[in-house]
Amino acid sequence: MLDKVALDSNILAAMFFKEDASQRALDAVTKPDLITLDLAVIEVGNVAWKQVTLFGRDRDLTLKALQKCQTFISEACDVVRAQDMMAKAYDISIVTTASFYDSLFLALAEKEQVPLLTLDKKLYNKANSSFNVQLI
Repeated sequence: MLDKVALDSNILAAMFFKEDASQRALDAVTKPDLITLDLAVIEVGNVAWKQVTLFGRDRDLTLKALQKCQTFISEACDVVRAQDMMAKAYDISIVTTASFYDSLFLALAEKEQVPLLTLDKKLYNKANSSFNVQLI
């Protein structure tokens, strides 16, 4: 078992918004030490917005799920400022062609010397040859 892992927004969103990968995401966060970026709160907020506006999910239930996710991030995860990862993320995004957003999470995992857990197959395919990325 790993001692510490970095979580991207896809993992966090799947934990609180029902989808096919939700159980895999929940199983993955049984690690003792979790780390993510402050950006994750914003990205999960965007997932909540999509749940209501695009998929017709209940507004109040979605807000409760978002609040639970925000609490989990602040209480269960070490949260690092995305701003502190910008220079490294820029380089990573150019080399891997992964989005700058995704590269921020790669930079975090590299800085902390931990694997990045993701549900994003595109990110995994772009980065797994050079970075410690685990597709859940």
